[in-house]
Amino acid sequence: MADEQKQRVVLNPADCDIGFNIEGNGLLGSSLYEKGLAYCWFGARANVGITGGKYCFGCKVVSFQSVQMEDTDPEDRNLCRVGISRGDGVVGSLGETSHSFGYESTGKFWNATRSPCYGEKFGLGDTIVCAVNLEEKPLASISFSKNGKCLGTAMKFNAAVDPEVKNFQWESAFFPHLLLKNVEVELQFSVEDGLVPEDGFKPWAAALGDGNAIGGPVFDDPKDCEVMMMVGMPASGKTTWAEKWVKEHPEKRYVLLGINMVLNQMKVPGHLRKYHKENLGDPYRLHCLMIKASYIIDSLLSRATARAATSPRNYILDGTYVDKDEREYELRQFNLFMKIAVVVFPSPEDVKTRLLKRFEDFGSLGPADILNEMLANFVLPVTKDVPCSDELFDEVMFVELNREESHKLLEEMKQEESDVNSNYSLQENDSSPYSCRNFDESYPFSPKYGKSTLPHPTPSPQYEVAPAVNIGVATNAYPSSAFQPCAIASFTGNAPGCHGNAGYLNCAAPQLSRAPAVLPSPLCPPGPGY
Repeated sequence: MADEQKQRVVLNPADCDIGFNIEGNGLLGSSLYEKGLAYCWFGARANVGITGGKYCFGCKVVSFQSVQMEDTDPEDRNLCRVGISRGDGVVGSLGETSHSFGYESTGKFWNATRSPCYGEKFGLGDTIVCAVNLEEKPLASISFSKNGKCLGTAMKFNAAVDPEVKNFQWESAFFPHLLLKNVEVELQFSVEDGLVPEDGFKPWAAALGDGNAIGGPVFDDPKDCEVMMMVGMPASGKTTWAEKWVKEHPEKRYVLLGINMVLNQMKVPGHLRKYHKENLGDPYRLHCLMIKASYIIDSLLSRATARAATSPRNYILDGTYVDKDEREYELRQFNLFMKIAVVVFPSPEDVKTRLLKRFEDFGSLGPADILNEMLANFVLPVTKDVPCSDELFDEVMFVELNREESHKLLEEMKQEESDVNSNYSLQENDSSPYSCRNFDESYPFSPKYGKSTLPHPTPSPQYEVAPAVNIGVATNAYPSSAFQPCAIASFTGNAPGCHGNAGYLNCAAPQLSRAPAVLPSPLCPPGPGY
C-alpha cells in the first residue's frame, strides 16, 4: 500500500509556492486569498513529470474565491493558468519562461511572457484537458480542450535536453503546472480521478508504468531541511545574494520569503509589476503597495512557521534581522531545521553603489533616523556553540566582509553616529537631520558612509494629508517588524517607533494603531503596471 501511495500522481507539496494550498488527497489546489494575498498569484507542480510519450491531464475549476479588490477589474480577480513546465523553472511563473507553457482563463496562451490569443475563455465549472506530445522529440507539442471540445495545438516547441540542465533528472522533465489567483481547482491525472483522455493520449499517471515518468523533488524530514536567515541593513545586497543562491541550488526548492518575492507575485497577467519611478505616478502609490506587501509577507511567514514541522521545506527569510531578539522569535518554530545566518555586510563603497541603484528603481531611500535606529540595534549573529551564546544558529556565513571586518566597521559606524547625535542641538521642531521630517537627509545613514545628496520624492498635494493607508486588514494585526513598512500618516509627518526592514521601512505597531484601517481608494490608485 505504501508503494502504491508513492506512485500516485498528485500536486507536490515540495514544489509549490508557500501561498498554494493542497488538499483533497493531493488533487485539490487553491491559492490563499485572505487580506492582501488576493493580489498574488501562487503556483504548484505535480509530483510526476514525463520525458517521452503522449500524455494528458485535466483541471476542473471548482470555485472562485470571494475577494475584496475594488481597485482591480472584476475579470482580473479570479484567474487560472494551467499547463506544463520543465522541472528547473520557477514554480510561480507558469508561461513566463521559455520552457513553461500555460493556457489562461482569459483565453490566452502564455510562453516566455508572450500571450497570443489561443482559445475560448474558461471559468467556473469548466474542465480543461492539457495534452502533451513528446513522442517526436526534440520537437514536441502542447494542446488543450475545453469541456471535451478540442482547441487545437497551442504550440510546438523544442524539448531537447538543455546541456545546461544540471544534476537531477527532474530538471529536464515536463510537469503539470498550475498558477492560480483566487481560484480553486481539482486535478485529474487518471481515469479514476475523473479524467477523460484525449484521443491518442494516455492519462498522465500511465507514464509511471510506461517508464516515461520522473519523480519531482521530495523532502521527508525537517532534519534534512534548512532555514537561512538574511542579516543586514536595507540595500546591502541581501536579496541579490538570496536570489542568486536559489538559482544555483534548484534541488533545494527554497521558499524565498521577502518583499521582492511578494512584489513579483503581485503581478498583472504575464508581466512583472513595474516599480521604477516613471511607472509610479506618485511615490505614495509605492508606499501603499509596500504596506500591502508587508502584510502579505507576514501572512506567508506565519504560514511557513505553522507548516514547518509537518511540511518540510527549505526556506530563506529575506528580512533585515539585525535585532537578536527578533531572530530568536522568528526561528523558534524551526527547531528541527538546520539554521544558518547569512550576514551581508558590504564595504562603504559598495553600499553607495547599491543605494544609487535602489534610488533609481524606487525613487526613494528612506529617512536616516529609521536606519540609524536599526544600526544601533545591529548585533552580528553567532552560532549556538559559542560560549555564552543565546542564539540558535548552527552556522553563520559572512558573504562579503568577514566577521572581523564587519565587526570593526559596525562599531566605527555606531560610534560615529553616537558622536554626531551627541553634538547635535535639536531645533524647535524637535527634528534632527536624521528625522522622518527630513527626507533629503536619507540613507547613507552614517558619517562612515558619508552624507547622501540624493533627493527624496515629495508627494502630490492630495497625498500630504492622507489620514491612513489602505492595508485591507484590522489595525490590531501587525506584521513582523522585519518586514513591516513605515505606515506614516503622511509623507511630511513624523513616524515615531520606526524600524528599518527588508528593503523598505518599518514602524512599530503603535504607529499603525493611530490610523484608521481603511484609506479611501483614490489615495492608492492602481496606476500603470499595477
